[in-house]
Amino acid sequence: MMQRSLQKWLMYVWPGLLSLGFIALILGFAFNGLVSEIKNIDLARIFQNNYLFRVIGFTFFQAGLSTLLATLVAIPVARALARRPTLPGRKVFLQLASLSLIIPTIVGVFGVVAIHGRNGWLNQFLALFDISAGNYLYGLTGILIAHVFFNAPLLLRIFLQSLESLPPEYWRTTAQLGMTGTDIFRLVEWPLLRRIIPASCGLVFLLCFTSFAVVLALGGGPSTNTLEVAIYQAIRFDFDIPKAVVLSLAQLSLCFILLMIGSKFAGHISLQKTEERSIRRFDARHTRAKITDSLALLVMVFLVVPPLLATIWKALSPRLIAVITDEKLWTASFNSLLISLTAGSIALILAIGIALMLRSLQSPYRLGRHRLASPFATMTDLSGSIILLLPPFVLATGLFITFRAAASLTVLAPFLVVIVNALMTLPFILRILIPAFETSAQKSDHLCDNLGIKGLNRIRIVDWPQNRNALGLALGLSVALSTGDLSVIALFGTQDFTTLPLLMFQKMGSYRLDDAAITALFLCLQSLMLFILIERTISGKGFSRSILKPNRKAISRV
Repeated sequence: MMQRSLQKWLMYVWPGLLSLGFIALILGFAFNGLVSEIKNIDLARIFQNNYLFRVIGFTFFQAGLSTLLATLVAIPVARALARRPTLPGRKVFLQLASLSLIIPTIVGVFGVVAIHGRNGWLNQFLALFDISAGNYLYGLTGILIAHVFFNAPLLLRIFLQSLESLPPEYWRTTAQLGMTGTDIFRLVEWPLLRRIIPASCGLVFLLCFTSFAVVLALGGGPSTNTLEVAIYQAIRFDFDIPKAVVLSLAQLSLCFILLMIGSKFAGHISLQKTEERSIRRFDARHTRAKITDSLALLVMVFLVVPPLLATIWKALSPRLIAVITDEKLWTASFNSLLISLTAGSIALILAIGIALMLRSLQSPYRLGRHRLASPFATMTDLSGSIILLLPPFVLATGLFITFRAAASLTVLAPFLVVIVNALMTLPFILRILIPAFETSAQKSDHLCDNLGIKGLNRIRIVDWPQNRNALGLALGLSVALSTGDLSVIALFGTQDFTTLPLLMFQKMGSYRLDDAAITALFLCLQSLMLFILIERTISGKGFSRSILKPNRKAISRV
């Protein structure tokens, strides 16, 4: 009986076990590399030197300040858009703001430099009045500007979605009671926002805490190093492996603590409208509300739109033909394409295995009735996202130490970039595939059980048609994220192995900004085209509509 039960479990969970086994193998190699260097670490020397504590202190400081500023920008803008649902250009404004969420980080950094640099648009405008803002960009100021550029739109979408979920009866009641805008914020909006701020701001804090490209490009010196950049410098420039291991273990420990703290605040808010009526905000008519909303929207416009426009404008330069026809650009483009497709495919295969396993553990027609199914499903779901605990540099450092004796960096570099990118995108596509497979199971499990449809027949006949949209979105997103990643390739890239983000960063470092702008535009177009082609091809939607109109409803699920 026990043997039959074991065979039943293995029949349903083997795809997930293979995926989790592969992840465990990679993590094991990484931890083996980190632990193997502990014997070479002089802890007394490290703790006597305040470098580690200074780096940790600045990492926390810039992440906290960046999160605070992004929140202070996002809340007024979310309130303005929530009480003006019919504002002209509202959809265009939200789409432009969302661009900062999906463009590669290094491209956004270039846009910020094009606006706020010494020869940027802002200084050029002030020069008309014989005023100079000076070189304020590099250092903490530049890091804060870039982080707010990337994260304020993310918080805006979260806060706006929550505010729009408030029932319309609230606003009729506030009007009947004659409540002012301050009263509405204090008694209606803030009680909702303060319930979602800890989780949403915790996410932004973690993103800023592990930020690499922004700090590397805009940090300006050792005094503004974060843990990610310090690990990069320890390996890339000093080749001080023990120092890199200490920094990696410090970052791993701190990220684990932050995630544990953040899990205490994580929660889902569900509000239901009691009537199906359009929302009308009566407080939007007040003069004070019009002024504050206009100012908030202008701040967001000047924060997000100019860097995007500056990137496009600088790309349209006389150097366009020379850069486009450069062999280095196409070699880097091919490398980016090869890495992103390989990493995306690996991530998709791993995610499908985990999603199929979770579906079997939760289905009452398979293993869902077993008393161990629920805790095993919880452990599986956490295992698929455990990679969030490991910043890419920590994972890459451990793998490099493990395999450096077996192969040269030229051989290791593509392997490390592909594996790390695949694992880094895995948690994101799991959030797409797991709900899709669960919904498919709810619709089809009973019928498939009665008809005896299982195994490959189940995948071919039922799962593939029902989940094509989710699979296309997952692979397209994974490939797009891998295309724009700079972190690992910046550490292991060589003259013979360069990707578009690294090539663009090198051009920025040598102050060839026109060439960097053209490369940035090329990178954005390649990332966008890959996403659209993959998403629409796998989903089976074809290209009858314009290729520049991707599935916005599918994208919004991410």
